[in-house]
Amino acid sequence: MSTPPTLHFPVRLVVQRTGLSADVLRAWERRYGAVVPHRTPGGQRVYSTADIARLTTLAQLVDRGHSIGQIARASDEELQRIAERDTRITAPLPSAPSVATASGDSLIAAALDATDRMDADELERLLRGAALRMGGDDMIEQVLAPLLFTIGSLWHQGALRPAQEHIATAVIRSTLGWMMELATPSANAPRIVVGTPAGQMHEMGAMIASAVIASQGARVLYLGADLPAADIAAAAIHSGAVAVALSVIFPRDDARLPLEIAELRAALPPHVQIIAGGAAASAYADAWRPANAIMTASLEDLRDYIRGLPSIS
Repeated sequence: MSTPPTLHFPVRLVVQRTGLSADVLRAWERRYGAVVPHRTPGGQRVYSTADIARLTTLAQLVDRGHSIGQIARASDEELQRIAERDTRITAPLPSAPSVATASGDSLIAAALDATDRMDADELERLLRGAALRMGGDDMIEQVLAPLLFTIGSLWHQGALRPAQEHIATAVIRSTLGWMMELATPSANAPRIVVGTPAGQMHEMGAMIASAVIASQGARVLYLGADLPAADIAAAAIHSGAVAVALSVIFPRDDARLPLEIAELRAALPPHVQIIAGGAAASAYADAWRPANAIMTASLEDLRDYIRGLPSIS
């Protein structure tokens, strides 16, 4: 009897069957060699039933806390042994669909519960597991951005201890950095420098902007918070950036910021675009205007700008 032909499935069906987002699937292939898909004569990636089974097992193990970098190249037999050992040691952890609804509300509730218990490991597992399945844009819009807002509000109301707020912020920062690492921009993708200007100490807006930019296929050089204009300009020039994205959250009345914006514009080459965003950015409209900065009122505005770059579109 002849061996039946191996079935091959397109990316769309693999995403549906494994629960992995398309960008995570691509990163696991290119960066970690988790599977090696076949190619159709037209160059499309296709996967076997064995590939799907392997990817499903890998996703379950990552949900349980394993690093994809450590298990991606393990044999199928080794992965099965790891899964069986985990089952003996601990009960299965909730799957992403049980805590991540379309709106992300139940995931946020679970994340806040982990924050309240100061369980950083559980919070990280919840967020990373959801990111694997939701994809970068949905994860940021439906989970991370509202979670940050809720945590900040609870802290200001005195409903969260400083230690709880710090733990949650650290885990979210780590998750955003991990999501950026999963992005696989092409070698000729445009470079965007991201940070906050001098006097702006809140960096979460810049971190979210970085993850959004990376998810659209651009390369990100993340500088962090509270940098003088001269340093931002130097980073943009040396890295060959096409734009500098600045997050401005608080305060709304810093007398130094207009001077920093003007100095940055003077130090940058004319072709390097300044992009401004954040809760307090509009308060400095009179400073952004002469700098020919693009104001982004939402993350979707930022995505639209990145998508419109020549080497992206």
